[in-house]
Amino acid sequence: MAEETAEVSLRRLEQVGCQQRLPGTDEEAAKVEELLAEELANLSMSEQDVASFEVHGIAAEVEETPELVYQCLIELEEEVQKIKINKKPAYEKALKMNPTYVTSQSFRLQFLRCEAFNCKNAAGRLVLHFQQKEQLFGSGDVLVRDVRMSDMDSSGLKALESGALQLLPTCDVSGRAVLLLFLRKWGDKPKAKTAQRMLYYMMQTAMQDENMQRKGIVVILYFVGNDASLFGFNIFKSVFQTRLAVPHRLEAMHICYDSKTLRPIVSGLRFFLDKRGRTRSRIHFGNEKHLLFQLQTYGIPIAEDSPLKRVNGELPLAPHREWLQIRQAQEMKVSGTGEIPKTLFPHRFDVLFGRGTKVRSHTGNLRALQLVNMWQSRYDGASYRAVKAEISERIVSIIHQSKGRFLKWEETGWVEVDDEAARDKVAHYFRNQRRIKSDHDTNKQSTAPKRTRSTEIAVQVI
Repeated sequence: MAEETAEVSLRRLEQVGCQQRLPGTDEEAAKVEELLAEELANLSMSEQDVASFEVHGIAAEVEETPELVYQCLIELEEEVQKIKINKKPAYEKALKMNPTYVTSQSFRLQFLRCEAFNCKNAAGRLVLHFQQKEQLFGSGDVLVRDVRMSDMDSSGLKALESGALQLLPTCDVSGRAVLLLFLRKWGDKPKAKTAQRMLYYMMQTAMQDENMQRKGIVVILYFVGNDASLFGFNIFKSVFQTRLAVPHRLEAMHICYDSKTLRPIVSGLRFFLDKRGRTRSRIHFGNEKHLLFQLQTYGIPIAEDSPLKRVNGELPLAPHREWLQIRQAQEMKVSGTGEIPKTLFPHRFDVLFGRGTKVRSHTGNLRALQLVNMWQSRYDGASYRAVKAEISERIVSIIHQSKGRFLKWEETGWVEVDDEAARDKVAHYFRNQRRIKSDHDTNKQSTAPKRTRSTEIAVQVI
């Protein structure tokens, strides 16, 4: 799959004289943009609608019935068997080392989901996955387990800590993970292998969440206040090929830049994407305020603590480095080929436990509070605890039906609590709202003007 994409890219770049480099002039950029516009125009109306829906996060998900999963897992194995052994040496090596890992349902489902259950494409990506993994991290036990921070060399760890590539702390409005590449934070010109390893690690981590596997990922390339030419042709080519080896579903890519001199590079970058990626990429040009507004129109959250928000002229790194510390703590608790705890990202309708403005203002918490207000009078009027428990259970059920979860922050990150804890959270909302209303009524009475003898006389006179 990656080889086909590279060949298509090179053939197209030949048309503008850029076989071994990115476009370098506005004239070459115009030719590239013309080819991309032609490709988009050749899509059917249905294909254009699907691409647009996915970019905006309103496309329908594949309904994963037990029958579909069972049949596709069988077909996936059949497609893998069709690939010649000499074309999949890394896969065969991994299969001998740990067949349980390679053939596990949860692992293979990642590849099926990212290819919308196209079994042939999923088989190709599965084989490519082990090929790239061996090239980047070696053929030791890392081949049959998740990559960890301890598998990175010093330059890789430094790159991770730089914040050049990071996951936004919350999903977009459609519940998709958002991966940000911010070149300015990188510093020196990166080595291709370092960039590949970092991308592999970050995307693998994001895709551990099953919701992310189903909903996909949004990528932002943020070329603002920096020189994108630090990343040459070979860097971009190798990084984009590595992206194809990690099981993920690219739903949208936003390329943002603030200098006209970057136009040729930005245009050329899209050739390293496959057709699906090219038709789901959007270009944004302007100053930082305009770019952030454009991203928000696509449902990208720009909160006060967002990595895209400057603090005293610099992007905040504290949330990202805290996330890295949590990941490292999780990984240190796992030995051998054990499974690392999944990283959960709060979604739009999730209810978060905790205190502070950030938690209270989360969309899921505000929605839960609205549901509580709707049922408050019935809850307060209930004479039996069993009836109140039933009302709390009903609200928990409504939140679960909208794909919402109840998440609690622990040392290892966000974890989902059980139904009992969820009901207790809702019951706490009811008690708290009753107390707030009582305090409000008390304050209202205490501040009301008192009726004096003179006012009573005035009323009688009137």
